[in-house]
Amino acid sequence: MRKLKITLIIYLFLSSFNLIAQDSIQVLRVIDRSSFGLGGGLDFGGLGANMLVYPDKNIGVFGGVGYALGGIGYNAGAKIRIISKKHDTDPYALIMYGYNAAIKVTGASQYNKLFYGPSIGFGMDFHSRRKNRGYWSMALLVPIRSSAVNDYMDDLKTNHGVEFKNELLPVAFSFGYRFVLK
Repeated sequence: MRKLKITLIIYLFLSSFNLIAQDSIQVLRVIDRSSFGLGGGLDFGGLGANMLVYPDKNIGVFGGVGYALGGIGYNAGAKIRIISKKHDTDPYALIMYGYNAAIKVTGASQYNKLFYGPSIGFGMDFHSRRKNRGYWSMALLVPIRSSAVNDYMDDLKTNHGVEFKNELLPVAFSFGYRFVLK
């Protein structure tokens, strides 16, 4: 019985030490006020870069520019995040305006065209448990495309003999690494 009590006391002591260690790890996490990202997706303007600044702890504004198959794409918007105190992941939602469809015609670059409009989405920032000056970010985005995109594709098919091997997806994905600046 005495061995059981001693074992129980040691177990509780070690468990509380582990909880204290986890709390101290969370304190070390850097909450960014601005960051620079490299990646791919609408918020990066295609395959490109993105600058994000948080005027408020949970509300940020961003701009991105990159290569988007049919040319140079750009986007600007707002990001609303929920900073988790217990986990290493922060969910977020975003809304933006900029490139949301790219048409690239192989062998006939004069028909390449980017289309611009709003997009909405949600994602997750993945932070490291150790004090780190960067984190991974990924999102699922829904581009709100105008009928001009389908009209242009129909015109290319009908009047220019273009065959499309791929249809435009109704959703887009974003994946990148963010470097914390401040």
